[in-house]
Amino acid sequence: MILNGLIVIAYAVLFIASIWLAWRQGKTFPFSESIMVLLIVGVGFTGLVYLATLFLHTLPMQFDISSGELTFVISYVILVAILLVFKRTPEQWNGQFLKKKTADLLFKLAIFVGVPILALRMFWASSWESLGFSMGDAQGQLLAAVLLILFFGGFNLLVGSAAKPIRERRFSAKQAALGFGVALLWNILETGLVEEFFFRAFLQTRLIAALNSPLAGICLASLLFGLAHAPGIYLRKGDKSGPLGESPSLLNSILYTIVVLSPAGWFTGLLYWKTQSLLAPISRPCSYGCGCAHG
Repeated sequence: MILNGLIVIAYAVLFIASIWLAWRQGKTFPFSESIMVLLIVGVGFTGLVYLATLFLHTLPMQFDISSGELTFVISYVILVAILLVFKRTPEQWNGQFLKKKTADLLFKLAIFVGVPILALRMFWASSWESLGFSMGDAQGQLLAAVLLILFFGGFNLLVGSAAKPIRERRFSAKQAALGFGVALLWNILETGLVEEFFFRAFLQTRLIAALNSPLAGICLASLLFGLAHAPGIYLRKGDKSGPLGESPSLLNSILYTIVVLSPAGWFTGLLYWKTQSLLAPISRPCSYGCGCAHG
């Protein structure tokens, strides 16, 4: 109990300190935009998830986790973080959009999903339910997923930077519908399954089991989820039209992931814990940072 309290307090202190440092960064950090995203995503979306899952009849999963399994989970998260820092795309693939994206997707599915499932099933006989592959209250989950898709998708359509061409009617209705279908399918695989399995089913579930505290587990998983994006934002040198601009500093990259991206872990972490399944979490459209957070 004391440890869990310290974890939650430490996360709160780190978050408040990050907001203060972000404010101190002045013109080099998009402070006003970040606070707006924090309120919308961290507070608003978390509240929406809570309301959308009130009618679910799924009981939180309880299972024991061995020290060996916990050591593997933490070690593997560190290994993946190092791997992502040094991962490079072959230069001959530059300009080959489909080939590059397909290779990236297969790499992510193998590293973030395939290997963890294989290891946990083989060495610790983890159940499919503890890995997020459970239907549970399927009807309630599907209803929650539809509500969240409509809300998050509508939100991104109205304010997301990626949806700007659609708002400006650069595409016909047929093109927009086809693009939405392809984007939704790609998002379910590339963002939904990869990130939600790795950070929620794989990491968060076992942190909660080890700590016996949903709040402490979600806080830790949310922080790690945010920080996992920092190397990519920093090493890719940002984006001229992105929130941090070109060549963001390492400090700004870290602050952005804590202040803007880790709150996304609040609502997705709560959604997974309430549903005990990947169904709803992987179905929601990408909404981190109002369409601009992945750097």
